[in-house]
Amino acid sequence: MLDFSPATPPRRAAENIVPMINVVFLLLIFFLMSAQIAPPDPIDVTVPDSTSEAAPLDPNALYVGADGTLAFGGATGDAALAALSDHQGVLPLRADAALPATKLAALLPKLAAAGVDGIELITGAK
Repeated sequence: MLDFSPATPPRRAAENIVPMINVVFLLLIFFLMSAQIAPPDPIDVTVPDSTSEAAPLDPNALYVGADGTLAFGGATGDAALAALSDHQGVLPLRADAALPATKLAALLPKLAAAGVDGIELITGAK
């Protein structure tokens, strides 16, 4: 008996998407490894420029705003000074470039009274 039904086209082979998944995961790993994840500064501080290399961000730094606002370890104001009692060694200080020198000079005795051994002023590279 002859079969006059139309011939069924051959099934198309399924495309393999594993290589594309591999590429996506490699890109994801690349972007995760190359990204620098850092918490935002507690207060907005524009550090003064310097000609030296930029210092890495230190999460244990004391931040001083242009108006003299202090921030350290999640505490602000006088609570930031009280939080400094546990700090040992040299304290990194990120002071705003617009902070008057008289306010910074008035802060130094308060830092010494809080038990800070020394400060390291953090500046930005040009």
